[in-house]
Amino acid sequence: SDDGKLSFDEFKAYFADGVLSGEELHELFHTIDTHSTGNLDMEELSDYFSKHLGEYENVLSVLEDLNITVLKAMGKTKKDYQEASNLEQFVTRFLLKETLNQLQSLQSSLECAMETTEEQTRQERKDPTKPEVLSIQWPGKRLAQRLQRNNSLSSNNPHSGTGWIEENSQWVIQINRLQKLIDRLEKK
Repeated sequence: SDDGKLSFDEFKAYFADGVLSGEELHELFHTIDTHSTGNLDMEELSDYFSKHLGEYENVLSVLEDLNITVLKAMGKTKKDYQEASNLEQFVTRFLLKETLNQLQSLQSSLECAMETTEEQTRQERKDPTKPEVLSIQWPGKRLAQRLQRNNSLSSNNPHSGTGWIEENSQWVIQINRLQKLIDRLEKK
């Protein structure tokens, strides 16, 4: 809703992953609702998830830094591109494309890991539930689209059976390539 708080229905629409049951989501909602208001505010959500970050604290920190770095590079590109020579413009377009390819590759690896963990959990529970796709969306998030895409993905996806070690090394390779590219851009 526009008040910056999530009702249970909004929470369910955003967090339903097809693994947790409606009852488990309701229990989680009440666990996070430390103010006992029947709505969740950003402070409650932040407090809850901050306690569970683990290794993802570093990942999210690096992503925040990466976002700032990419935005800074794009700002400089916007400022300098029109005045650049044809060759410099070509190089800029190439670097933008390479950056996009690296980010898409990382996204693909993350999506595969997410799908694998969800599928493993469903198999362990032997009680698969389909996530509900509701029209309520938290601003800036495309949950319904993500859920629809996850539901429609084919089980013969070549990445869905890859192991954690393979995926982890793929992430490291992609992150290292992107970091080298960013380092080269910063030196110019």
